[in-house]
Amino acid sequence: MSPYRYQLTNEEFRKEWSVQHNKPMSRATFWRRKTWAQEHYPQWRKVFLFDGRIDLDLKEYQKFESFYSEKQYEAHQDPHLKILEEM
Repeated sequence: MSPYRYQLTNEEFRKEWSVQHNKPMSRATFWRRKTWAQEHYPQWRKVFLFDGRIDLDLKEYQKFESFYSEKQYEAHQDPHLKILEEM
């Protein structure tokens, strides 16, 4: 465990994810999420720190997860349904 209470290293974070979700998170998935955050999430540096740790102490990680799942939902939503909702 990291000397910082709620800041986990890449490996610690992936192990914690595996315990909580009952399925492993690969390195590739972790890096895909980090890259996605860098491109789309304005406060990504509050979640993915400079020294490679992930900060879970702030509510920012939960905000990031909500933002990420909302954008993933929107990306997979039927475009016809979006048009009908706007009418």
